[in-house]
Amino acid sequence: MNSMMKQKFLDQYQQTSVQTGLENATPHKLVSMLYDGILDNLALTKGAMQRKDYEQKANKLNKAVLIIGSLRSNLDMEHGGDVATNYEALYSYMNRRLLQASSQNDETLIDEVANLVRELKDAWSQMPDNFKMATQSQLESVKNIK
Repeated sequence: MNSMMKQKFLDQYQQTSVQTGLENATPHKLVSMLYDGILDNLALTKGAMQRKDYEQKANKLNKAVLIIGSLRSNLDMEHGGDVATNYEALYSYMNRRLLQASSQNDETLIDEVANLVRELKDAWSQMPDNFKMATQSQLESVKNIK
């Protein structure tokens, strides 16, 4: 089995696995899965940079940027106050750094964003149970990311 065929099977497996996870996840878990998706794609981006596989780098980096964009677009800016404003600024910063990392092939910028995402994921996991909710529009947006 050649490497392209292996990659195709792996992609199909991952898509099925993610779809099953989405169907059974709570809104809080969905956001956690998005953070995991960013981290996974950043790790794959970094590996592609090291191998000089620029097609893979672009593909995985774009997925990470799309996920961050989804998180950013689903912030409740009307009711979220300073928290939403700060998250919006942080997501915007992350996207700028990833674009810079791509144009400069700079792995340290990938690491910087991955560290920020890990901090957000850790904080998210420590959220009290009564705050672990999301709106229906956020759920629909997560389901549309492939």
